[in-house]
Amino acid sequence: MKSFAVRALLSCLPLALGCQQSALEDTAPSEDAITSNDGKALEFEFTGAVVTGADTTPKAAVLSQLEYLQGVFTTDVNGNAQFGHAKLTNVREVAEGDGKRVTFTAAVPVIWQKNTAVPADYALALPLDTRKLSDFNEKYDGKCGTNSYGRETFWHDFNPKKSGCELADGDVTRSTATVRNHPLSSTGKYLEYDRVWSDDRLDVLGVYGILSSFTDSDGGVIEYNAMLAEAERGMTDVVKTEVTPGSTVLRATKLTGKKTINGKVGTVSVTTILVHSVSGAGADFDELYKPASETADYIYYGGHSGLGSNIRSLADRARVAAGKYQVVYLNGCQTFGYLGTTWNDKKKVANTAARDPEGTKDLDIFVTGLPAYDDSARSMLAIYKALETFGTPKTVNELLESFSSRHLNAVYGEDDNQFRPAPR
Repeated sequence: MKSFAVRALLSCLPLALGCQQSALEDTAPSEDAITSNDGKALEFEFTGAVVTGADTTPKAAVLSQLEYLQGVFTTDVNGNAQFGHAKLTNVREVAEGDGKRVTFTAAVPVIWQKNTAVPADYALALPLDTRKLSDFNEKYDGKCGTNSYGRETFWHDFNPKKSGCELADGDVTRSTATVRNHPLSSTGKYLEYDRVWSDDRLDVLGVYGILSSFTDSDGGVIEYNAMLAEAERGMTDVVKTEVTPGSTVLRATKLTGKKTINGKVGTVSVTTILVHSVSGAGADFDELYKPASETADYIYYGGHSGLGSNIRSLADRARVAAGKYQVVYLNGCQTFGYLGTTWNDKKKVANTAARDPEGTKDLDIFVTGLPAYDDSARSMLAIYKALETFGTPKTVNELLESFSSRHLNAVYGEDDNQFRPAPR
């Protein structure tokens, strides 16, 4: 099972065409779960349909359609949908013209504003034909939301509730989602601190993207330096190597040394990599990132999401090892919505699906649901400090409380964690 611990702190719709207000009731559990500190963690379940090319897989077609959910919920309630983790059931394919029609039932994790009333159901209208998304975007851009980053990414700003938005029946598929509290929740869970230190070392990988310009005042550079400074604090036997920059790596540092953790001497190793963008990084980035991603206990990314391209690239390039527990924090805009199942799928393969059916036993991921703003490395270092000195370990919920109040932060994968501090 996956679970999400969420702090909704806030910062598409051929979908939201109306809703009925009523109180939610507890329901039987499903495979996914979200736990919220002070936001509302919900599950939207609905039957849908999509028309696509004959050779397109049903999953690819449905995810192309569900991507518009990001615009739906950000424009409606300052929330977000983790469409990449949608559970699809009852999938059926029927030939239609030179393509096919796919029908399905979807259960989608959604994060909702704490102070916004939750409906019992939610009327949806999504693009029908994924072969004609360019035409859809051109027709409704400006009428049903206005693109911020180019018409091809109109899904990011799709707002069917905009005054004057009228969606033609032939362009959309309509359905009504049943809305419920996410049925599984976990509170008071801990990161697997004991597993992090089982080899008497803490290995950290930090990847930083330039936010505006390659200067000392850039947020990415500040975080890069902050990680190294914090790791080196109190460190002995220091070995610090500045890696020669490559064609796409702007800076890279490898730092190792000894620290006394809870009365015991251990090794701390930190690799930091600075790039303009992950998706545009080349072989010089892979040479550093891939081996470090396999051995790291804590992987941090701070930078632009690139409308999901940088987040997907990190997951695609990552290596995983069987039985290796890892904490990942993706600190960019809306990483909750952009992150698919790639990292979890890799864990399932490494661990075998029988042992790790959801790919979460060795993986806890922190994500943001809304635009993430520079917090001067506060949240990045909160996790690092908790992992480094866990004499009085913090729960996942306590860690989330230390994050910036401008973001919607979530953690998923922690519900199957077993660590408990010794009684005092």
